Amino acid sequence: MGTKNDHISANPLKGRFPTATALALHSAVLPSHYTIKFLRLLKGALWRAFEHDAFATAKASAYSCILTFFPALLVLGAVLASSPKFETYLREISNVLWSILPAGSTTAVGYLRSRDNRPIAFLITTSLLTIWTASGVVISWMDGFRKAYELPQTWSVVKERLVACALVVLAGIPITIATILVASGSEMEGRILAELGQRLGPLILVMWTGLRWLLAIITSVGEIALIYHNAVPRTQRWHCVLPGATLATGMWFGVTRLFGWYVNRYGEYSVIYGSLGVGIALLIWMFLVSFVVLVGAEFNALLFPRCTTRRPIPVEQRPWRAAV
Repeated sequence: MGTKNDHISANPLKGRFPTATALALHSAVLPSHYTIKFLRLLKGALWRAFEHDAFATAKASAYSCILTFFPALLVLGAVLASSPKFETYLREISNVLWSILPAGSTTAVGYLRSRDNRPIAFLITTSLLTIWTASGVVISWMDGFRKAYELPQTWSVVKERLVACALVVLAGIPITIATILVASGSEMEGRILAELGQRLGPLILVMWTGLRWLLAIITSVGEIALIYHNAVPRTQRWHCVLPGATLATGMWFGVTRLFGWYVNRYGEYSVIYGSLGVGIALLIWMFLVSFVVLVGAEFNALLFPRCTTRRPIPVEQRPWRAAV
């Protein structure tokens, strides 16, 4: 009859490796753990946004955004009118506007379709006005970002405005590239369908729709991450802003769908506001989008509270510097 020590020595690997049951339990608990952590962070971000008065910041941002929207469409329509692919670009941009705007899609598309000859000076002035008003949107967000990270205002008014204008111009580059890619892809899609016929047509349509959504998500995440990265005095690292940018993109799509469903089914803004109903609906949507962007910044601040690129402190400002 063997002793207990003999039994242990006969099974040297027993207890050292997890069993299949333990691995299954761990794989089941791990997703729920991350889900609970995400929900707690989201709840904290929403509460911090409320404490930092994100509603007032979102209202100021939405006001600047509505002043930017229609002049930007005028300039965009004039630029597209000079392109030989005007109809292709117009069709793709119109599809995007019909998809994301909860109200006012017809008015927006009408601005794009307008091919009236406008003076160059008028277009230049409108473009500068668009950049200025769009920088007001970014400045409002900057205020919310500083509150999220509890950072002081160290930029002057001029520097803040210049950074905001630069971010507006930089944010327009990915949108332009994405629009060109989508328009070129549409032509390629038509050629492929013409060559392959109806057999693979549904598969190609599904694949192209998926690529469009993927491109839209990547562009949106990149745009918001760019603003998060540069819109505060202490530049944020890229890996510290991507979670909030991804969250803001998902919430943006969700809020847009829900608000569009409400406006189309129950919203009677024209009854209350008359001819201003479309503008009011767009203003509310822009307010919701701005609030979502601010919540994403609060999410990043909770997830990476000290994730900032700090510059070295000058020797004369160091508290431990010995007195001379």
